[in-house]
Amino acid sequence: MERYHSAYQSIKEWHDENTVTYQSSADKLQLFHQIMMRNIFEITLDDMIKEYGLPPCDYTWFVTGSAGRLEQGVYSDQDHGIIYKEKNERVKSYFLTFGEKLSSGLHYVGYPLCVGNVMSSNPLWCQSLEEWEWQVNNWIYDNSWKSLRYLLIFYDARIVIGDESMVPHLKQCIHHFTVEHPILLTRFLENTKRSIQALGLFHQLLMITTGPYTGCMNIKEVAIFPYVNTIRLLSILEGIMETSTLERMRSLKHHSFYAQILKGHDTSFMRLLQLNLKHSMNRQGEGHQYVNIFNLNQEEKLELKAILKNIKKLQKRTEIIIKRAARK
Repeated sequence: MERYHSAYQSIKEWHDENTVTYQSSADKLQLFHQIMMRNIFEITLDDMIKEYGLPPCDYTWFVTGSAGRLEQGVYSDQDHGIIYKEKNERVKSYFLTFGEKLSSGLHYVGYPLCVGNVMSSNPLWCQSLEEWEWQVNNWIYDNSWKSLRYLLIFYDARIVIGDESMVPHLKQCIHHFTVEHPILLTRFLENTKRSIQALGLFHQLLMITTGPYTGCMNIKEVAIFPYVNTIRLLSILEGIMETSTLERMRSLKHHSFYAQILKGHDTSFMRLLQLNLKHSMNRQGEGHQYVNIFNLNQEEKLELKAILKNIKKLQKRTEIIIKRAARK
């Protein structure tokens, strides 16, 4: 056990020493997080094998949320799960223990526990393939806000290591249901359409006016998430399995219908990620997604205003597309 504590400590030190090095671009930052995830996984797997033996069956460890979409900021919490093929108590116990160790290891090196408990240590997110099939169907038929959120969270799942067929299979279950029952798409739309007003009557940027973030704008809430939610919704409609918002846009643009609708939006989304990284990298914890508008130069302000206007147009166009699909 002491050996593994030492290994996690080494990764933590590397994390703390190299965080700044990988902040020069959004792509480098994602590479940094991927290196961290894989190293933590390998150490934890080695620990499991020493203590409990080899994994008893095929399995997949996936990440979701911003990690699944390859859109993590400098400071990122955990979102992950496990799918394993065989269904019995011995296998369940093994992978739940594995999930608990993964969550603890990630937390130790600098990834806070998920507030919503979307982690492999939670039995809801660590199940056999058969149980996952039941779980996805249960979420589909349950009309609650939470179940819809879980489906959307799962649709962002990206395989880190393991079997490559189970995650796409479950995503196909979601897509196939929307084909047969497109009303689910409108439920997804209602679940994600709420957005914070970012531009005023005269197209000025609306800043927070009270509290510790006075003069700031939450770029994730007003710009990045609206893009993420809109493009995810269109991807579910079209059965696109990619997880990153940029890759989803590129796949959608293979359809001539979307090529015109999404023209320039991939560039806009990349600029948002860069702006967020550039102007929020010195903030830690909860405040890292807040950008001080006074720190933006005039060109950046004009660019941000244009992007926010175009996001609104895209949201309205997407709502029309989804409602039209639901009427078929």
